[in-house]
Amino acid sequence: MIRSANKAKGNISSVFAHLGASKPEIDPRFFELKKQIAPKNPDILRKAFDRLLNTMEKETLEIRQRGSAVIPEVTMEEIQSNGGRLPDKIISEVKKRGTVVIRNIVDRTLAAEYKSSIQDYIHRHPGIAGFPEDNPQVWEVYWSQAQIQARSHPNFTATTLALNNIWHGDSKAPINLNSNLVYCDRLRIRQPGDGKFNLAGHIDGGSLERWEDPEYRRCYTKILQGKWEEYDPFDVTHRIEANMDLYDAPGGCSMFRIFQGWLAISKIQTGGGTLRVCPLVKEPTAYFMMKPLLEENMSTSEFMGAWPGRCQDITTEDHPHIVDSMVSVPDVDCGDGVFWHCDTVHAVEPYQNMTTDSSVLYIPSTPMCPRSSEYLKRQRITFERGMTPPDFPANDCEKHFNDRATPSDLTKEQKLGMGFTPFPETKGMTEGQLEAIREHNRIISE
Repeated sequence: MIRSANKAKGNISSVFAHLGASKPEIDPRFFELKKQIAPKNPDILRKAFDRLLNTMEKETLEIRQRGSAVIPEVTMEEIQSNGGRLPDKIISEVKKRGTVVIRNIVDRTLAAEYKSSIQDYIHRHPGIAGFPEDNPQVWEVYWSQAQIQARSHPNFTATTLALNNIWHGDSKAPINLNSNLVYCDRLRIRQPGDGKFNLAGHIDGGSLERWEDPEYRRCYTKILQGKWEEYDPFDVTHRIEANMDLYDAPGGCSMFRIFQGWLAISKIQTGGGTLRVCPLVKEPTAYFMMKPLLEENMSTSEFMGAWPGRCQDITTEDHPHIVDSMVSVPDVDCGDGVFWHCDTVHAVEPYQNMTTDSSVLYIPSTPMCPRSSEYLKRQRITFERGMTPPDFPANDCEKHFNDRATPSDLTKEQKLGMGFTPFPETKGMTEGQLEAIREHNRIISE
């Protein structure tokens, strides 16, 4: 099955309750789940949460003082001169902040050409779906030539490998952080004056799944034990087989996006409808995971902003300390990239106040693991047929476009990342890397 028969048409708002998507009812069984996973002694989480609030208040003071400057930045040249790795100082900052700006991934002129090409593509095909429906700012476009080229640009691939290798895990875990697969996502061309693409605070990668799926929940064991200080957000071990989409969400991600990201194809300034993040990883995660399980919140089945098949909302009502610590990312130019940890709380500035468009290609970092390889195989079929990728609303806008990208347009490197050709085994691979690459090659060959 390429995608669920229940996958409906839609747009980026289909998965966000605060953009109008319905809030499915929370089944009473979640009341029992809360009792099952919360410590028997309520004082454990109460004391842990109090410690957390104290830490967050101190961190928020620094964030307010420094603003966007709290987010680490590095250039593509620095990564290249460091053997393809992020410098150690940047790694330590990214591990704390969860977000990084990487400059000069793609030449500015080329990045601007990507946008021009995409605009021409959209102009040639009136009626493409998007959000908002009456004046799209986020387009249901996946297979333009420019998107295919950007996703497999050598510098972008090098960037993803540098990001992947911040993570670690059991050497026998079936994942290869040195091989990145291509996840095909949509794009944004946000026009001056737009106030409708007001994407409020949220977390992707599922919502209720973090508590409900046993393997996903194991990622947060230390937090659920009240030992959030010992939680390691960059341990990949239990994320590999975690089911982050139990409800076939209209924008749920079947691949493991180790970092979400976008590539700027315009200049984007603060106030220009750019990304906002909570520039911490460990603390906000502990906050939204523990709070529904505090004694005063145990009398309902609610998980505070989490609904089946929707992204997890982060709100002033339920998560004020997180919302108060959010900042906009630094100004970026064409060809710069911004990346954020898969548990990072993020949003979009409510208004686009620049005089020019604010435009990005959404491209995450997705290392090779069996779950991602399985999705890649299905994504490959949709690419061949011009259908919307399996994770996204079933609009299939590009199905009959004769100028969309096709497999015959792919280079050797692009075929590798898109699942058309097998990855080679190399000497020195760990047991887990070998398992991941052999399983990947088996999956795509079937």
